[in-house]
Amino acid sequence: MHRLDAVVRAITPWGWTLIAVVVVGLAIARTLGWTEALVAAVAAGVLVLAAVPWIVGERWARARIGLSAERVPVGADALALVEVSRPTRAATPSQVDLDVGDMEVVLEIPPIDVGGRVVRSVPLDTSRRGLRTIGPATILRTDPFGVLERRHRLTESRTLVVHPRVVRLPGGAGGIVRDLDGEAAAERTADDVSFHSLREYAPGDDRRLVHWRSSARYGSLLVRQFEPSRRADSLIVLSTAPDEYDGDDFELALSLVGTLGLAAMSDRRKLRIVESPRTERGEAHAIDAASRDRLLDALAVIQPRQQLGIAAAARASRRASPGSLAWLITGSTVSPRTLRTAANGMPAGVVSVVVRAAVGALPSRARLGDADVVTVGAIEDLSRGIGQSRQR
Repeated sequence: MHRLDAVVRAITPWGWTLIAVVVVGLAIARTLGWTEALVAAVAAGVLVLAAVPWIVGERWARARIGLSAERVPVGADALALVEVSRPTRAATPSQVDLDVGDMEVVLEIPPIDVGGRVVRSVPLDTSRRGLRTIGPATILRTDPFGVLERRHRLTESRTLVVHPRVVRLPGGAGGIVRDLDGEAAAERTADDVSFHSLREYAPGDDRRLVHWRSSARYGSLLVRQFEPSRRADSLIVLSTAPDEYDGDDFELALSLVGTLGLAAMSDRRKLRIVESPRTERGEAHAIDAASRDRLLDALAVIQPRQQLGIAAAARASRRASPGSLAWLITGSTVSPRTLRTAANGMPAGVVSVVVRAAVGALPSRARLGDADVVTVGAIEDLSRGIGQSRQR
């Protein structure tokens, strides 16, 4: 059945006309005895049979597709490289057709010597994140009379992954709970790097912490005590509700998630990234953040969906390990009341930072209850917003 379908697809409209001439001509010649009809049927049949050798047999050419890079950020240059070779003395095609997404690109192929090859490059569109399918490369084999034609596949398809654009944050950005929150930790420790004050010696204290000069002035032993600088376990919560975004806000939000996630990986902090749950009682859907490529690959294909927003996502994320630092990523159309609800949805002791993606907006920072609200109009604004929060 498959072979029959292939034969039917190989016949062009002109080929079907010739076949009709053969059938009708033979019928007329047999019933009416017209010699002219018999001649026309035989001539049409010869043309059909003569076309068969042109579309069967060995390949006329071999080809392979390569990519300048399999993964690129938005806006980066990317090329598809098509190499066409001539393995035998059979004539090579004058053109190769390459599917690029929904488009077909025609590559002109010059004459190639036996054993030779030629490479053609095709620029790829990377203006938007997502997956780009390149290929297959095909040639159209037909006869000189256009009776039969067969599209012959030379290669399989390749996929280009276009990642959201990310930037590099300063080392440790957002990773120190005490610095980001702007308040000294309430507890004290005897072993850290941030000196806080002196206190009287108590039995069991390490004598290496005794501050001898101050002890001499005070008249009794004084030891150093420090503020703990705890490194945060990061949670990133992304709203995928379309009604919370305007224009390209969602694309900026994905860049924010990627930038913050890669910063956490660079600082070797524990990282968990989730998106909005499908239902009010559902779990927050985890985004693969096992490695840089897996995170950016996941962000390349994620789309806004008709589901719950940032408040529900924050509430759902606390059912699992919430971390000690929560980044709540949403768009520009969310009301302050919803932002406050989202920030209050985090457990006590978790530092919440709400980041609003608002393309074109001036960067700003505000305080909403116990959370910082940072508005960014471009991905480069994120580092500035974090820096302002840390200096507060």
